[in-house]
This record gives sequence, structure tokens and C-alpha cells, in this order.
Amino acid sequence: MSRLSGKNILITGASGGFGKELTKQLLKKGANLVLTDMKAPETKPEFYLENSKPVPGKILGSFAADLSSESGCEKAYKAAIKIQPKIDILVNNAGLAFGGRLLDVPMDKWKLILDVNLYAPIYLSRLFLPAMLERKYGQIVNLSSCAGITAPGELVYYSVSKFGIRALGEALDSGYRHQGIYTTNVYPFFANTNILHSQQFGTDKPKVVPPLIVDSPQMVVRAIVRGIEKKKMHVFPGFTAKLLRFLTRLSPGFLRGMERLGQKFS
Repeated sequence: MSRLSGKNILITGASGGFGKELTKQLLKKGANLVLTDMKAPETKPEFYLENSKPVPGKILGSFAADLSSESGCEKAYKAAIKIQPKIDILVNNAGLAFGGRLLDVPMDKWKLILDVNLYAPIYLSRLFLPAMLERKYGQIVNLSSCAGITAPGELVYYSVSKFGIRALGEALDSGYRHQGIYTTNVYPFFANTNILHSQQFGTDKPKVVPPLIVDSPQMVVRAIVRGIEKKKMHVFPGFTAKLLRFLTRLSPGFLRGMERLGQKFS
């Protein structure tokens, strides 16, 4: 039996590529799910599963939420605990991206990235953490990125948000693990989700990620679920994510050199 069986899990961004796959795999693990996105996600388990074979998990409910403001996060918190007052695991999965260098991305766009990718997880963690501390058990899962390990010039604001999420998770783990609250940070590489097709600014020729280096959501989420079960602090899904981590630790200047070389031939 999975350690996640019977656990009440809130997933933000549940209608996206990772969100749907998280829902599917966590249902199979026997978890009880609360789902949210900009539009209320589907609550029928068969929507997420390839077949009608029964699974041990349940979808307790779903609701629409705009996490781009503090008030929106507070509304999401109230909606979630109305469905299930005891949330064991918060999965901060909601996120977005816009491509472009520092001066390319319009102000409203880069502020939106920080509001959704960074501030929303901070607000939600602050809201759900007190009850977890009272129960002396809980887990917060943050979707960072390889862009939270090394910062490409064309993903500046996305990287800022993901470096921030990385810091948030490490600080939460340092501050609360001894009180029974575990934190798991996840650092995917490019994956086949809608975020791969985000709007790009400052270029007439949008960059396309080669399919050969794009990971599948299924593989990434399997690694996430294993990381949650094992209460791991850091999860690097797939070969490329692990390689980037190794290279940044071994020689931080190596990736910068490769990036400059690529710019010469682009």
C-alpha cells in the first residue's frame, strides 16, 4: 500500500499537463484529491484514467481559483477546506511562463509570472501551514524547474520565480521538518506541457525546443510521486535534469559557455 493512500492532497493548476497526470497517478495511489485551476477541473476519475478500471483514490471536489493575488489565494484556501478541512499535502503546481530577456517582457506579464509562480505558493503555504503544525504532520510540494538551478537569459522572470521557489522550499524544510512538516522541491527540465508553448517576446523567430530533449509528463510525475512518498527534499526528474544539476555543481561556468556558444550559431 502506498504511503499516500488516504492522504488528502490539494493540487493547484490541476487542469494542466502535470496537473492532470498528478491527478491520475495519485488516484492510483489511493489519495483523496481536491483540485483547482482557473476553471474548476473535472471531478470524474474516469476523465483522468485510460480505462474505467476502479482506482482506490477519490476526487473529493474541485473549484475555480485565480491565484494571482493574495485575496485569490485566501479564497482558494477557504474553498479547499470547505471541501476537506484536513489538507495533508499541498502541491504548488500552478505556473506559467513568458519568454524574453529582462527588457523584452512587458511589465504586466512579468509581474503575473511572479504572482502565480512565486507569491501564490508563499501565500498558500502560509495559509495551510498552521493546521499542519497543529497536527504535527504535513507536506508542501513545490514545482521549481531546472531554470531554478541555472538561469537562461531568455527566461529571466521565469527563472527568478523558480529560484525563489527553490529558496522557499529549502527554507520551509529547514524551518519545519523537525516539526513533522516535509517539503519536496521538484526541478523538471522541458516537458511536453502547455508551458512549452508559452508566448515569447523580443524576437521575430520564436525558439522551439527540440523534441528529443523534451521529457514526458508521465515520467516527471512518476518521479514527483516517488519523491513525495519518500519525503525527499529535492527531486530531479529524468537524465537531463540530473545532468544539469551535476554540471552546475561541478562547473557553473560550463553552462554559461555552452549558452554563449549556442547564441553564436542561433
